[in-house]
Parts: sequence; C-alpha cells; structure tokens
Amino acid sequence: MTDEQFQNFINNDIPENLNIQKYLITTRNKLKDYKKVAVSYSGGSDSDIIIDLIELVKPDDFEGKIKYIFFNTGLEYNATLMHVKEIESKYGVSIEQIKPEKTIPTACKESGIPFLSKDVSGMLSLLQRHNFLWSDSKENSTFEKYGRCKSGLDWYFDCRRISANGKEAFSIKKYKFLKDFIIENPPNFKISDKCCFYAKKNVSKKFDKEFKPDLKINGMRQSEGGRRIGSTQSCFNFEKNNITANYRPLWFWSNEDKQIYKDWRGIHYSDCYEAWGFVRVGCVGCPCNSKVLQELEIAEKYEPQKVKAAKSVFGKSYEYRDAYNNFKNSVKSNK
Repeated sequence: MTDEQFQNFINNDIPENLNIQKYLITTRNKLKDYKKVAVSYSGGSDSDIIIDLIELVKPDDFEGKIKYIFFNTGLEYNATLMHVKEIESKYGVSIEQIKPEKTIPTACKESGIPFLSKDVSGMLSLLQRHNFLWSDSKENSTFEKYGRCKSGLDWYFDCRRISANGKEAFSIKKYKFLKDFIIENPPNFKISDKCCFYAKKNVSKKFDKEFKPDLKINGMRQSEGGRRIGSTQSCFNFEKNNITANYRPLWFWSNEDKQIYKDWRGIHYSDCYEAWGFVRVGCVGCPCNSKVLQELEIAEKYEPQKVKAAKSVFGKSYEYRDAYNNFKNSVKSNK
C-alpha cells in the first residue's frame, strides 16, 4: 500500500474507533522507521489481529523485513498448529516455528512442575531448593539456616517490599490461605517455573541474537494483567541495549475494540476460540491457567490425546490445586 493509498484508506474505509484508527497509523509509521522486525505469533486472538494489522498497513517495500515467529513448546493444541498453517496460507507469509531448548514435558520432568502461577512456582521452587521447612517461623528462618533465598523468605513471610517500578512487591498473601494450606499440606513434588524458560525465553534470546531485530512486536494488552504484563508501562519502549525497541499495538485495546476490528476485517480465530469457546490459548493444560481444569474437560472432546499428555505432565499440580481449593472452601465455611 502506497502512502497515498494508505491515506485514502484511513480517510474512508476504517471503523469510527479511536484505538483502531490510531494504531493503524502508528503501526505503519513504526514499520517505516525500522529495518528488521520480529513479530511473535502465538495462534491466539491477539496475535491474529496483530498479523492482520501488520499485513494491512505495511509499506510496499517491506517484503523480507518482517519475520513472524511461533514458539512451539512441544505441548500445543493441534487446533493451534493447524491455525498457524491457515494464517500462513491466508496472508501468504511464512511463520517460523521455533523449537524449545527442552520440551515442556522434559523441562517439567527435570526441573519441576508449575503450580498456580509463574510467580508462585518460582518462589516455591526457590524455597524447596533450600530445603525450607514450611512450618518454620519467620524468626527462625535465618539466612544462615537457609542460605541465599531472601526473596523467597520475604514472599513466604509477607515482608513488605517495593519493586523496581515503585509498586509493592507481591507476597503469598495474594493467595488466600495458601500459606496455611502449605503448612498443613507440604508439596510432595518438585515445583518450578522453568518450563517456560526452556520453551520460550531461552530460545527467544537465541533468536534475537541471530536475527538481530531492531523492532519486536507482540500482542500484549494492558487489560490482561498478570505476570506477563509485569512492569510494562506503555505500548512502546527500548530494551537495555537502547537499540532494540518493543512495540505493542494492542496495548490500550479493550475486548470491544478487538471485536470491532474482528468483525470489520472478517477475522476467524482458531477452533480453540470459535468452536471450543476458549478466551485464551497457550500450552495444553498449563497449571498457571486458573481455568485449566474446565478447559481440559472441553478439550477432551476434541483432542483427547493432548489432554492425556497434559495430565501426565501436570497431574500432581492439578491434584494439589484441587486440594488447595477444597482447603479454602473449608476455611470459609467454618468462619
């Protein structure tokens, strides 16, 4: 699309929605400002809009300057993998599937299984590695006794800390009665947040080192919340090297904005959304998903083998979460 064609398009053909109007223009301008662009594609709804937005507004001379990448963790729904192929065909693009350093089943077998969230998993893993006694008191939990795990101890004993972005750092109190539950029911399996580390983070760093993008684009949205958002404050920032920029075109978009864009462009999400009714997709059966058990029940109708694999990998985490939920309900009913 030439600049003249783009201007006519903006003036006549787009929805009366400020976010859509703004980020069509902003995205085109960003693409014109950079030479090597890496776009993370997950097979999810945000990614579908991102790829459509980029292919719609990219300059005529931008062929070969964009690389779409999909991190295949080794535990993806077949519906997601099929959708990646459908998107390639629809837009005439190639989406490079990046294999993990270690598949999720292997990483979980070697390092441990996630429980509740990545943050909780990371802290519990740290304490486990230092042979922490869950019933110990704050006064007895010295660094001499447990070694270098201050962040884990601060988290477990709810020590108030201020994080790098000026906000109060999270503690175990974020999860009701979790400490009480752990004291009464110490975990009998290894917990870890490393599966994502091996399946995405490590290989992402390797990709950046080899491709050397000066602009990285993903579909993060502020309204999602959670650890993935972290300390991110806006739709655009530079990394520490002051060379590579990160751009999030949907950062300020609401669910309504997404729906307006989807209807306008006639976008069809993967079957995980359109047929199964999921609102998000990711690794099959990830224990960090609060709706994991409900989603597995639905997915079993369509992809029973993938559900079986997830239960084999994460089963102990599901059981522990179920016990925690029952514990919470018991405490509440006795109050």
